[in-house]
Amino acid sequence: MEPEPAEDQQVGEGSTPAIPLRTVSTVEAAADALRQMILDGQLEPGAHLRETEYSQRLGVARHTFRAATQTLIGEGLVRRLPNRGVQLTVLDAEDIIDIFKLREALEIEAVRLVILDERPLDAAARAVDVLNGLGDDAGWRAVVDADMDFHRGIIDAAASERLTRAYTPLQSEIQLCMAQLRPHYDHPSEVAAEHRELLEPLLTHKVDIAEQRFRTHLDEAAENLTRALEAQTEKENSE
Repeated sequence: MEPEPAEDQQVGEGSTPAIPLRTVSTVEAAADALRQMILDGQLEPGAHLRETEYSQRLGVARHTFRAATQTLIGEGLVRRLPNRGVQLTVLDAEDIIDIFKLREALEIEAVRLVILDERPLDAAARAVDVLNGLGDDAGWRAVVDADMDFHRGIIDAAASERLTRAYTPLQSEIQLCMAQLRPHYDHPSEVAAEHRELLEPLLTHKVDIAEQRFRTHLDEAAENLTRALEAQTEKENSE
């Protein structure tokens, strides 16, 4: 899976040098595979990612596996423990509150930029259309994916490189919350209605209303996750 080296190219006098194409490295591919396993809920919270086992499963060298896990450590998905290797992150209530404090700060700033700069919101609108099209029998993951696509659409619409860079690893942690806790979601039609309400003031350029609705929405999401964590902890303690 290692990227193949580019063929040697002769550059004659006065000619324009060739620009090498970026290829996805084996480290990136391994990190993507591990990330997907984690966010799909295939791994239990606190699971150890043993170097020998997972390097073999991924078909990569052990040093490649270590480099891939370093990427995931930067995203908050796994933690390296002294003398114990790499472990899937286990979130607690303080983690959830902290994640959503930063999420709110970034999304509210994106909302302001989108409105003040009158940025197009095509991706967010498409996500709402997807939510509108989901039946009440839609799977939990379909609702979550459309929800996250909506919020990422707002971030991307702000067209701020640094805002996007700050949000990307945070998004992984938000998805980790969802994967580990599986919070209650209302019927897709109710989720769609809520996101239509979030989109409306963005399209009509009403900053104050948009900020208020996003704050309420994110506060309720954090509360929903915290309740899910409490229910999960009670269940584990009773077993």
